[in-house]
This record gives sequence, structure tokens and C-alpha cells, in this order.
Amino acid sequence: MPERTTRPSLLNRIARVLLCLVFLHSLFGKLTGFDGPAGAIAARGLPLAPVLLVMAMALMAVGSALVISGWKARLGAVLLLVFLVPTSVIFHGDVADAAERIQLLKNLAIVGGLLLVVDQEGRP
Repeated sequence: MPERTTRPSLLNRIARVLLCLVFLHSLFGKLTGFDGPAGAIAARGLPLAPVLLVMAMALMAVGSALVISGWKARLGAVLLLVFLVPTSVIFHGDVADAAERIQLLKNLAIVGGLLLVVDQEGRP
């Protein structure tokens, strides 16, 4: 018997777009001002900053496209998590700084949304 597929609800599709808006906005900023984020990566002492930035941009672009389209959304959410978790720790890990703590908590909320996508897509 073929596997039955159901189309996600309108609310689910809207939620996926909203969840990915922050990645798409960030991607646009990185595309239009590559040197700034590359400099921020290098300032953290990470090697090959331009290469890491291109990899981050690829994760954001492909991950967002998959989550928004609903095709391989679980993989897309995992790709976004691969980008977001280390980025959060490296760039927003200073919880003593109120602004960084807010950014970290925002990212943790997004991680929660992405984990819901992973869980939802893993159900039969």
C-alpha cells in the first residue's frame, strides 16, 4: 500500500515561512555586505573566515528553502540547526551581557521551532 501524504495546513506553512524569515534576512545581509560578517568571524579567532561564512550562507539558504517548501523539511531544519547552534554559542555566549543574553534566548526560541519541524516531519 503506498504511503499516504497529507498537505500541511495553511497555518503550518505560514509558521515555516515565519520561522525562516530571520535566516533569509540574515542571508541577504551577508550577501550584500560579505566583509562585515567575515570580519566578525575572523575577530573571534576562527580560521578561514570567508570559507566559514560561505558555508553558513549555504546552510541558511538550503535549510530555509527546504523548510519553507516542506520538501525534506526535516533535513532543512537540521541544516539550520547546524548553523544556529554553534553560531549562538560562539557569538552570543556571553550571558553576562544583557544584549547577548537576549540574542541567545531568541536563538534558543528558534532552535525550539526548528526542533518542532524535525519532530513533526519524523512522524508517520
